[in-house]
Amino acid sequence: MYVITHKDFDYPLPEHYSALLVGANQNQAQNNYLKDNIGENISDKNASYCELTGIYWIWKNQSDSNVGISHYRRYFADYSSYNHMVFTDLFTGKLRPVSTEKLDRYLLDYDWIVAQPMRMVEPTVKEQFMSSHHPQDLKTTRKIIAELFPEYLADFDAVMGQSKASFYNMFYTTKKELAEYSKWLFTVLFAVEKEVDISTYSGYQKRLFGFLGERLLNVWLHHRQGKIKYLPVYNSSATSRIDAARDIKHTILRWN
Repeated sequence: MYVITHKDFDYPLPEHYSALLVGANQNQAQNNYLKDNIGENISDKNASYCELTGIYWIWKNQSDSNVGISHYRRYFADYSSYNHMVFTDLFTGKLRPVSTEKLDRYLLDYDWIVAQPMRMVEPTVKEQFMSSHHPQDLKTTRKIIAELFPEYLADFDAVMGQSKASFYNMFYTTKKELAEYSKWLFTVLFAVEKEVDISTYSGYQKRLFGFLGERLLNVWLHHRQGKIKYLPVYNSSATSRIDAARDIKHTILRWN
């Protein structure tokens, strides 16, 4: 399991979890992390591709049988439900990442392990993107998919019409599945990149391709119709208990 980071962090990682510094041509860390600028890479695109430069590096340079990514503050937790995880976080503050041994066992029965879907505040995935980012970019992405992978167009439209999706670009899967997904994903994104000018975007909006990647993972999974295991994701930051209390109020108790 590769833990994506752009800086040093001190969260204790379980065995077989390795920190991967992304955007390593610009970002620096004192710790001896793996770096996404070694071998075949797109590290220079990190400002707009976010954790996807790490995914690209893993795809092109690593040979693990099973592989996945977490974030330096976000990890998969192994709980029977999201509610169970949130209450554990609130009252104990002792959440730990799920072990790779358990993730490997899950892959005996599932093709992908991804984040438990998050419900949109807006009615649909499409409307959420349109209200938070530049609407034309999503239209361009749809056009590219129609041109390059028309068999995925119905899946794109279906996902955009859903009320929830898996976010964070987090997953665990086989290297074979990752290779097939990455080939498709970066073919789409590199084509979109040629048609979108982000030079005038704010720093946040320049992370466009990372945002698109979150949605496109859902499109890929919808099309493949494989067996998916959903796991809750927790935030290891100091504010996690505050986040847990908020989630209990809004997600579990359904308060307004």
